[in-house]
Amino acid sequence: MATCEIYALKAVIIMAMTRLIYFSENKIGLLGRARQIAELQAVAVDRNRKVRITGALVYDDLWFIQALEGERSAVKLVFERIARDKRHANPSILTLTNASARLFGEWSMGFASRNAKTEPLFGLHWCNKGMNPSTMTEKGILSLMVELGRQGHMDSLSRAA
Repeated sequence: MATCEIYALKAVIIMAMTRLIYFSENKIGLLGRARQIAELQAVAVDRNRKVRITGALVYDDLWFIQALEGERSAVKLVFERIARDKRHANPSILTLTNASARLFGEWSMGFASRNAKTEPLFGLHWCNKGMNPSTMTEKGILSLMVELGRQGHMDSLSRAA
């Protein structure tokens, strides 16, 4: 194998698309939650754009569930930063897999909350009153996130420029 071919192969391996899905306990109190979520979103969108991370985050009063996609090392670094963030507790990775394509290609980070408008979609995908990460599947989480976006419930400020 020629040297150029070896370098090209290494570049393909290094640049493989990765998707990580995790959940964590939401430690943002009710007082000032809207402001803190807006700050979290602004920082996440800015940082994710810089390292070509896309994804979506859904949350309720108790949980954050997020999908991150991009180059494996960038995804891992973003997750490590999230794991140290005091707004999250007990972060747990549900899946870390190779992905053939981005599901969230236009979102540096989409944000959607569980509320009266989105409740029917949450119920459709999880059939339980509250988000319970121990009962969720990768397929269910991704289906919900994509459908929230398709129906216009992902925060439009999170669209990539």
